[in-house]
Amino acid sequence: MVSADTILDDSADTTGSVPDTLPTAPLPVPQTSRALTLQNEFQTHPGRGLTPSRLASILEAAEQGNPLAQFDLFEDMEERDGHIAAEMVRRRRALTRLDWDIIPPPNPTSAEKKAALQLKEWVADLPDLEELLFDTTDAIGKGFVCQEIEWGRIEGAWLPRSITHRPQSWFRFVRGYTQEIRLRTAGYGDPLQPGGWIVHTHKAKSGYLERSSLFRVLVWPYLFKNYSVGDLAEFLEIYGLPLRLGKYPPGASDVEKATLMRALVNLGHNAAGIVPSTMALEFQKAADGDAKQSFEVMIDFCERTQSKIILGATLTSQAGRGSNTNALGTIHNEVRKDLTDSDAKQIAGVWSRDVVWPLALFNGLIADRKRCPRLAFNLQEPEDLANYAQSLPPLVGLG
Repeated sequence: MVSADTILDDSADTTGSVPDTLPTAPLPVPQTSRALTLQNEFQTHPGRGLTPSRLASILEAAEQGNPLAQFDLFEDMEERDGHIAAEMVRRRRALTRLDWDIIPPPNPTSAEKKAALQLKEWVADLPDLEELLFDTTDAIGKGFVCQEIEWGRIEGAWLPRSITHRPQSWFRFVRGYTQEIRLRTAGYGDPLQPGGWIVHTHKAKSGYLERSSLFRVLVWPYLFKNYSVGDLAEFLEIYGLPLRLGKYPPGASDVEKATLMRALVNLGHNAAGIVPSTMALEFQKAADGDAKQSFEVMIDFCERTQSKIILGATLTSQAGRGSNTNALGTIHNEVRKDLTDSDAKQIAGVWSRDVVWPLALFNGLIADRKRCPRLAFNLQEPEDLANYAQSLPPLVGLG
């Protein structure tokens, strides 16, 4: 059983789909079932040929209420940059490996305990639960995520038939006293149906959702690294191979010169060729490693910055500076645990609000949201349990 102090209060995520009151039963069809325009849209891939001025325009447009290009850019970043993809998977998968439980409210009645057990069974039976949680962690990088719930009657109970991740580009932000996420339809968009969505906002910094995502912080290191990788590829294409130099004797005819050129080309493709004995071939030394170090330094700097932004620290940026690798690894893991704990608490609150509470209400288990059981992740480390086991017997002996 997971202790109650591992749960974050629902108020931690105020931009959501489930208000204080829900319908007594879910709507019969998903909200996007008729959103044919959204279903037939394709990405614009703004990451292709991205320049500093173009990036600045994308970010400014997002601040002014048109974040579509920014959403598509975030997708491109995750697909095109292997380092970002690897570090994001490492952070996101850390949460899906945690054990979880559904715990009743404080001082629970027997009915509330029974409801918690039933809710745990239903949540555990969700198809591909680990992948559903992984989809929820998409908000860690992109600022928010919306997963649409399709409900159905299964063995006499209202249960999710499917929970589907919807692209961020399907939504828009509406500012007011609070900021709201709406389905991107005509006008100001449609409010999300109560009970029909898991909506999680995950901020890397305070502010409006357009500016608070982790990937928004990563865009500049991504751009600079992209330039350096392209420059390095061009450098290697030009200077990475040894120069093949042919020498012809004075007075050589155009035919002889052409023969020598064909021989040089054949050497480049086939590593074989013939020339008259009066001609000579030389291989000039290719550019050495020092010439490309400037590109590699920039790429390494950008990747270390990306790791710090995503994981809170980077072991590789410090281990080569005479520091103790094992000690740095311990600190590195501790920093990542802080992030994992924070991610888990936020997502536990969201699933408690958008999945557990509707399950309880639609099936008549709980009528008061404040008394609804909640989902919690087990955030204790094995070392903590070992220390607890060693300390408990002496304390029991003292009475």
